[in-house]
Amino acid sequence: MIACPLIAHRGCAALAPENTLAAMTLTHALGMAWVEIDVTLLGDGTAVIFHDNTLDRLTRQTGFLADLTQQDLSNIDIGSHFSSDYMQERMPTLAQMLMHLSELGLGLNLEIKSYPNYSANEVVRAVIPELLAHWHDFDRLIISSFDTEILKAVRNEQPEWQLGQLWEGLPEDWLQIVNEINAVSVHLYHAPLTKEQAQSIKAQGLDLYVYTVNQGDLAKPLYDMGVDGLFTDNPHRIDTVKINI
Repeated sequence: MIACPLIAHRGCAALAPENTLAAMTLTHALGMAWVEIDVTLLGDGTAVIFHDNTLDRLTRQTGFLADLTQQDLSNIDIGSHFSSDYMQERMPTLAQMLMHLSELGLGLNLEIKSYPNYSANEVVRAVIPELLAHWHDFDRLIISSFDTEILKAVRNEQPEWQLGQLWEGLPEDWLQIVNEINAVSVHLYHAPLTKEQAQSIKAQGLDLYVYTVNQGDLAKPLYDMGVDGLFTDNPHRIDTVKINI
């Protein structure tokens, strides 16, 4: 599994435009070992690295990704919202991102987004062939999603791949769900997590990862609970040496 105390959330999103090739290059330069990124689909079925289902938050354009094709990507600047230094950044396809991460030697937590314009099976059938073609170290890959149906679809197609179930808060039936998809990890929003919940998860032999931790004073209490790793936008704020990980 990940076995890494810090995972770069969308590629250190506080330090470079999220989910871009440039952010991954920076993540590697900072000495990070793992990244978390988001994959979704364009209207033509192209798998791309982008968090939202619209362009509005991260570009100077508006509209739904479902209305775009791969040919549109060259005209969409996804870096200038962060800084003019990144005005050449474009939305990467999943294939482009996988090749870049492989070259950098980074481990990957790939979150598959769930949006109403496609079904679980449709997005999984777009993602899996790209991973098979462009990713080679499956011990350093985990697929996560808030959508359990997506994770079930991945499990059906690739029984050996590592899956992580995402939740904002831990549901009462969490163990049943985790066992049903044979997950290796649980990924939770850090704020509502209790020590008792963390201990219950760890007692099942699961890894526990929490998002998104950007304050250094939050890290040690979470690690002390038994959390295995933190997703962070800015690793500079979390000194794992002082925490004695």
